Amino acid sequence: MLGGLVALGAVSFLVALAGGSGTHAWAVFLVNLLFWSGLSAAGPAIAGIFELTEARWAARLRRISTTTVAFMPVSFVLFLLLLVGMRALYPWVTVPIPAKAAWLNVPFFVLRTVVGVGALYWVSVRFAKAVHGSRAGASEEPGRAERARLAVWLLFLFVIVGSLLGFDLVMSLDPHWFSGLLGGYVVVGMLYSGFAFLVLLTGLYSIGRPGWVMPPKEMQDLAKLVFATSIVWMYFFWSQYLVIWYGNVPIEIRYVLARFFEDPWRRLAICAFFIGWVIPFSYLLGRLTGRPPEGHRILVAVSCLSLIAIFLERIVLVLPSTVQSGGGPYRAADLLLTLLITLGFAALFILSFRIFVPRFGLTPRGEA
Repeated sequence: MLGGLVALGAVSFLVALAGGSGTHAWAVFLVNLLFWSGLSAAGPAIAGIFELTEARWAARLRRISTTTVAFMPVSFVLFLLLLVGMRALYPWVTVPIPAKAAWLNVPFFVLRTVVGVGALYWVSVRFAKAVHGSRAGASEEPGRAERARLAVWLLFLFVIVGSLLGFDLVMSLDPHWFSGLLGGYVVVGMLYSGFAFLVLLTGLYSIGRPGWVMPPKEMQDLAKLVFATSIVWMYFFWSQYLVIWYGNVPIEIRYVLARFFEDPWRRLAICAFFIGWVIPFSYLLGRLTGRPPEGHRILVAVSCLSLIAIFLERIVLVLPSTVQSGGGPYRAADLLLTLLITLGFAALFILSFRIFVPRFGLTPRGEA
């Protein structure tokens, strides 16, 4: 079934390219690549945070979160494939901008994307193998110093490469618009979705293992991290919006107007705001003020809403720029294409867990 969904998404993508909807197809490809690769990169980054802060309570969470490196081999190939569609996505490829030519030129763009993503993924896989090769929860065993060094490099690369992807892959879709906060905003969104996905993974890995379910206190600590990153995500959004609104510069204002005052992007933006912040904030604020509940189904459901919100946010960031650059009006056929390509990416993400988790020697289950 997963293979069939991957094939369906690939065929839909190729048909769109052959049928004259290449810009929209590549834009949807970029949205999915950013979202699923963000989940993959956020997992080991979260484990690196646990490692450097010596969070012994998160021993099992470290193992679970690093399993997302399973998508990295596939993601790296997909990044190489994205470079084929640069001409369809980025107007500066065909019409160079002299003032920005030192940064926005094809050779340098390709070089920093391939090298940056490759370095991040290589360190992430090494760190994941080091985590799974140690005793869960032990902080004095041989190998901890190596894991700490890898975690430092991993977090530096995660922030730098993630920011560059925000600037290069998202902001340069509209090369005349700029924001110094966009790179950090993309990184924070990756972390937020990573913590939310970790809640989901913890629930999935606990199915059928009654003696291994995360204790309520540990799940409560994980819920606190989801709560904190949701606030940081909204803080970065508000900081960026406030500067643009206060400055009232036309070249910056039009970026906001296209996404918050024009349909269908306005509806998606409002939906992402409510399911990605209002609902999680309201639920988690109440959950964290009382005794940790024994059940976590609502927490998993709210985390799924957060993941959907980040995906919608990626759509709002990417697609309006491609429509303005010649993608044409948004039609029902475009919606169907978006759905099919997204299903293909989701199936490929799940399938890579089945393929690469055993090959990398990763074991989600850990000792308490």
